[in-house]
Amino acid sequence: MNAAKQGKAAAKGGKSEEAIHLDNYFDYARTLRAWLVAYGIGAPVIFMTNDKVTEKIGKSESASTIVTLFLLGVALQVVLALINKWGAWHLYAGENKPAFKKTWRYRIWGRITDMSWLDFWVDIVALSVFVVATWKTLVVFLGPASG
Repeated sequence: MNAAKQGKAAAKGGKSEEAIHLDNYFDYARTLRAWLVAYGIGAPVIFMTNDKVTEKIGKSESASTIVTLFLLGVALQVVLALINKWGAWHLYAGENKPAFKKTWRYRIWGRITDMSWLDFWVDIVALSVFVVATWKTLVVFLGPASG
């Protein structure tokens, strides 16, 4: 690390630029996942706890599709969290037990952890199913869009 980078790291609590960016990424990832899961669970909860909403959605031909899409979005986020959790554990285990770094499990989970595109596409698909579910819900309450 050159002197300029050392000065910046010292000014930021001793963290390297890389560590600062990684922390930033984790903050956004955690926040986005929390929002998506809350949205995906919140809508069906509202459908079940508000009598007027329950009646309107229940009479709709799209009821099962709407609920399925919301829960699918949540399931995608939970599966992604499990993948990230297991990847992180294997990398952690490799740091604590250097011999573990030679195992096939460490190498496979290391590769999976490096697949940033996996997080990106799972988030895009989750957002997409939430958009479709929200649109279908709005159609139930507002009627189909007239052209």
